[in-house]
Amino acid sequence: MSEKSTARRATIALTATLVLLAGGVAAFVLLSQPGGLLAPARSQSTSSDTASQSASSGSAATSTSAAPATTATTTADPLGNGRLAKMIAAGDIRSIRLIGDSITAGWLCDGFGEYPDTDVVIYSGPQGTYNETSPQVACWANDFRTWASAHGVTSFVNAGIPGFRMEYLAQAPDAWLADGADLTIVMLGTNDACHCSVDEFRAFAATGIAAAAEKSKELVVVCPPDNARTDASPLYGMDQIASALEAVCAEQGRTCVSQLDTLTVGTADFNEDNVHPTSAGSHKLWQALKSKLEL
Repeated sequence: MSEKSTARRATIALTATLVLLAGGVAAFVLLSQPGGLLAPARSQSTSSDTASQSASSGSAATSTSAAPATTATTTADPLGNGRLAKMIAAGDIRSIRLIGDSITAGWLCDGFGEYPDTDVVIYSGPQGTYNETSPQVACWANDFRTWASAHGVTSFVNAGIPGFRMEYLAQAPDAWLADGADLTIVMLGTNDACHCSVDEFRAFAATGIAAAAEKSKELVVVCPPDNARTDASPLYGMDQIASALEAVCAEQGRTCVSQLDTLTVGTADFNEDNVHPTSAGSHKLWQALKSKLEL
């Protein structure tokens, strides 16, 4: 074999090796990207849930040959097509925790202030220590509690606290989320609209929602109902809160349910302050949530 031929074969072999190496590096980079096949799975709420937990995009955690993960900008509902109801029916959702403000706590609903709080501590941190509102208050959270108990949920915590904001969840998530839950539902923003800019709220929401997701098997973010509050001075409308929440959920691939138009301002849906629902209005919030989540 001539020296020229030998050199040509060596050059071809070296080129092929470099191509293979480049391909390997490209594959590694691709697989390492967020949402790629090597992207880390979300943390479990308990070790016993490992076998049944599913990723927030809706694909099974136990799948051995998963398709490419849903991108963070997807408009698909991760809990669509009744998937949450199926998880509850299968016993995959045993604990539920609501994170909210006075609307979730049932402020001014029938029974609020008439019954003592429970012994369950729902927040302990920079803002103080708070216990759970009585299950006897006629509000959407306790409607949900009743439904959940009838469907096999063994732990239900209403961590709604009057005056609280998304800002507090972002600043001290562990103080409010505690040990987390199989399903966490976050409905915040009504009070933030009186205290921070839209951009600040969106930043708080991004941090708070991500923190809640880390401690949940499934997470639902709810846009609060519109209002015409007279007890405070909002800096902007609830439609901007809804837009910010929807944008963050789209970025993080979370389920977002809007209650913005569920109630009608100036009607029996609200108390005189036009921000806190009556029991009749609060019951509507539960029925709307139940319908939108296909429970």
